[in-house]
Amino acid sequence: MSRRIEIDALRGLMLVTMTLTHLPTRLRLYSDQPFGFVSAAEGFVFLSAFVVAAGWSRQVAIRGAHHAGQRLRARALRVYGHHLALLAFAFTVGATLAAAGGRPGLRNLLGFYFEFPGLALVSGPLLLYQPPLLDILPMYVVFLALTPALLQWTEQRGFRALWAASAALWLLSQCGGRALLHSGLRALTGVPLPLDALGAFDLLAWQLLWVAGLWAGATRGERLQEPALFWVSALAVAGFALWRHKLAGFTFDLGARAALLDKWHLGALRVVNFVTLAVVMARGALPLLRAARADVLARLGRASLPVFSAHVLACLVSLALVNHEVTELSVSEEAAVLIATFGAMALVAWLLGERSAECTTPRTDASRRRRACALVYRTPTRERSS
Repeated sequence: MSRRIEIDALRGLMLVTMTLTHLPTRLRLYSDQPFGFVSAAEGFVFLSAFVVAAGWSRQVAIRGAHHAGQRLRARALRVYGHHLALLAFAFTVGATLAAAGGRPGLRNLLGFYFEFPGLALVSGPLLLYQPPLLDILPMYVVFLALTPALLQWTEQRGFRALWAASAALWLLSQCGGRALLHSGLRALTGVPLPLDALGAFDLLAWQLLWVAGLWAGATRGERLQEPALFWVSALAVAGFALWRHKLAGFTFDLGARAALLDKWHLGALRVVNFVTLAVVMARGALPLLRAARADVLARLGRASLPVFSAHVLACLVSLALVNHEVTELSVSEEAAVLIATFGAMALVAWLLGERSAECTTPRTDASRRRRACALVYRTPTRERSS
């Protein structure tokens, strides 16, 4: 599948929204779940699976399923490498900044590391200990590694069987399946790893989004284009947005049923909100992004893995600016943080784009082109995403 600028631009928009939400500035109040009870993380996971599945059939047709599976597993290893690098930065530079003075943001983020440094150093690379901000890539690694088997399964049995298995796992997560698995693992190994150290995302629940993305990518999301479905979804999205921001009298309190909107376990109402928003985005936002030729956002989306990693590094460093005396950054400090962060992300995307162009330019001398290709094709062009 050739690259679609609107998909890359939407992924870039997700990265921008996610960055604004994670940085310690006042803009996070407006960037966090602006369209209801759906965050950029849901879209990030869904679109990643969409791109993977959309390119799968073409790779299978060209080189076969074995080669396509190897490419995805290699992709998983690259994502894992980025995660290890981020962990190393957090455990060295981040921990040093947190220990140098009262830095509650960093200190809380690495709380388990400061309490059990040895266990954290071992369990971190094993994807067991996942500090906040460093818990998305491990989920992506697991899903990517399983995807070749899942897609081959769908070729034999169709998506109905996969949907059924995925729904069963999601239901298990709503019934406390993650806590049960954690208790069993702790009893089996005796390792005192608390449940919250495993990361915020419940993989038993979030795999539903990955499977949905695989289905949409494999079928090109044809069923999301129905006009009647669009208008029903648009009304639902408007209702969720009004409820989220408590406007026009939409101030419902779920009370004991608040888990229906839970992000980390992907509550049922949150799933409904995501599905309706995905339909609206497919028929509304994607055509607009395609017409606008949002090249800057598309560059970010094409280099989403290194750009995401750059955003995590910037967030860790910016948290060091918040201490016991300075609980809120000034306007000038926030502006400096935003400019530096998005400047770094844009630079990373631009450098990768330049290397890609250099690699494919026939006038480039052979040795220089080989060096450029070696850098670019560590992440295959058609799958360069996170």
